[in-house]
Amino acid sequence: MSDKLSPVEYIKTKSDGLRGTLKESIDLDNHTGNVRPDDETLVKFHGMYVQDDRDRRAERALKKLDKLYSFMIRLRIPGGEITADQWLATHEISEKYGTGTLKITTRQTVQLHGLLKHQLRPTIQSFDKAKLDSIAACGDVNRNVIASSHPQLSPLHKEIHNYADKISKLLLPKTQSYYDVFIDGEKIYERSSEADPLYEDRYLPRKFKIAIAIPPSNDVDLFTNDLGLIAIIENNQLKGFNIVVGGGLGTTHGNRKYLSKIRKC
Repeated sequence: MSDKLSPVEYIKTKSDGLRGTLKESIDLDNHTGNVRPDDETLVKFHGMYVQDDRDRRAERALKKLDKLYSFMIRLRIPGGEITADQWLATHEISEKYGTGTLKITTRQTVQLHGLLKHQLRPTIQSFDKAKLDSIAACGDVNRNVIASSHPQLSPLHKEIHNYADKISKLLLPKTQSYYDVFIDGEKIYERSSEADPLYEDRYLPRKFKIAIAIPPSNDVDLFTNDLGLIAIIENNQLKGFNIVVGGGLGTTHGNRKYLSKIRKC
């Protein structure tokens, strides 16, 4: 196995805990609506993707203009559980800073599109006031933990949703860069507390997904996740979990190249 870092791993290891030059990209680079090349990788770990208006590419290229960049923000909502006040706040934030359209994803969370670079910080700060965040909603980390719907169906469902929240919190990166870059709150922590025995400085090779199901329902499509927890229920009480691992193994359906690799494992 080669010890040489891939380009993405190199970006992560030299990023100072996923900070990179994101502050400079947002505050100083007024000549573009994008962030710097390395920061395009890092911004994913904070729950964002860089996008641009495809329909305007040719027109803007003819005019020697930069692409019309915007950002998508995806929230971290374990089990998809959100209060009425948080839902209303999300709508208001989308109307104020985004396109006014919210997209509910297959992983029980919400995405906002069409945010301009200068709107990222006020958007994240508004979510923070609503006790919502987008930490690790994208990137090479554990993604949004999903669970059988919905928490008010029974005390058992509520217990399962609590597990989704606990797992999500346990698997968050230790770095406080999200708050440094986007919240600008008081530094109430020591940088030494950012030591991350789970992710270290390379984080994961790719995204990782976890789901929790309550039999007989498989509404979370358990076997497509990297790690699946199947609740063991006796006398309407949770006794533990059966665990399945592997997910899709990064395969592309019907592609023989991937099938041959799996057979060799």
